[in-house]
Amino acid sequence: MGDALRALVDTVGLDVGPGTEVLSDDESWTLDIDAAGEHVWVATRSRPLWLRRGEDIACVDAGAAALVGPHPGITVSTGSHRSGPPRVADTYEYDHEALFARTGVLVGAASLGPLADEVLALPPIATTGPPGTPSPDVVLALRHVAHLDGGRWHGAQRQALARLVVTTVLRDNPPPMLGDNGLARVLDRLFDPAGPPSVRALLDGIDMSERTLERRCAAATGCTPAQLGRWYRSLSIRNALARGDPPAEVAARSGYSTTSSMRRAFARVRPPTSRRAERW
Repeated sequence: MGDALRALVDTVGLDVGPGTEVLSDDESWTLDIDAAGEHVWVATRSRPLWLRRGEDIACVDAGAAALVGPHPGITVSTGSHRSGPPRVADTYEYDHEALFARTGVLVGAASLGPLADEVLALPPIATTGPPGTPSPDVVLALRHVAHLDGGRWHGAQRQALARLVVTTVLRDNPPPMLGDNGLARVLDRLFDPAGPPSVRALLDGIDMSERTLERRCAAATGCTPAQLGRWYRSLSIRNALARGDPPAEVAARSGYSTTSSMRRAFARVRPPTSRRAERW
């Protein structure tokens, strides 16, 4: 059995930086971030935070995380009002003395591929949820990051934990097309990279008729299963073209005889509905 969300994220592409902990001697601070080209992920162990992205504002509770869309004016703050920037005394002689300046707030970068808006349809500030509830996966990841801090050769592990934090945010903010839980097993199969199954294979072991599948799929995604399958199969090809791969090479390795036939196939591609409903 596949995993529709993982398949979509892997197809879009996700690269997560390990992040760094904010250090500050002051209890109140505001960190300004210029992230015009990348997403920013933020996670907090023990204190709530206020995030601002232009006109968008969100509160992130202790033990929770957020993913903020690219913007030249992102701020992370310990309160609802602006404070001075985080600062540490320049008199520390040993690294262990900086323990007193640790805030438990980690900030890092995350890069999503060019089709992220179409596929994931994330809000400007996506947070783990529900509000006011620590996320067990985020809590465990941050606890383990703290154990790895300062050790040698822990970069890969810290980056893996950062990816866990970001994918937890994505799990709690799934694409709108995954909103109908009754279609979950069908979409897991439809988005399985091993290959597109037949409609009969989609419904194997599921108490649903083909007609009901068509109706529910159209209501949840705006597409028929066949249209949704064509759209999903187009993503890797369109990603390759977006990153600058020669169209003739992309067409050849994707099974098209010419670039013209590939582009004609794209003309039939219909993206799913990306309307996002309130979840909490």
